[in-house]
Amino acid sequence: MSLKDRIANDINRTFMRQDHFAETHYWNGYEIVCVPDEEEALKRKNNNVNDISWDNNTRTLLIHTPLADFPGEEEPEPNTHVMFDRKPMKVLDVVHNGGVIGIYLTAIDPREF
Repeated sequence: MSLKDRIANDINRTFMRQDHFAETHYWNGYEIVCVPDEEEALKRKNNNVNDISWDNNTRTLLIHTPLADFPGEEEPEPNTHVMFDRKPMKVLDVVHNGGVIGIYLTAIDPREF
């Protein structure tokens, strides 16, 4: 078995296990299994990454989710609006990482949290 196949098998068996790291959340009304990471998003914000959406009064969130299980026909794109956990959010960036996508989100209205 190639390394690529082993990594693909480990996505759901290891990284997306709900009894360890992953949680169920809602993406545009669909249930998805993902690993939310607020610390990584905060590091990105504090490092002043070139991002026109940088704002002290917003909440950013990074989620990791398997691309193969992502709902809908198309994957998310930057500068689009979505509903995450029934709250309006904006997609800042999408990063592909070996079958898992990292999606940086920011709250449209941070006072909702």
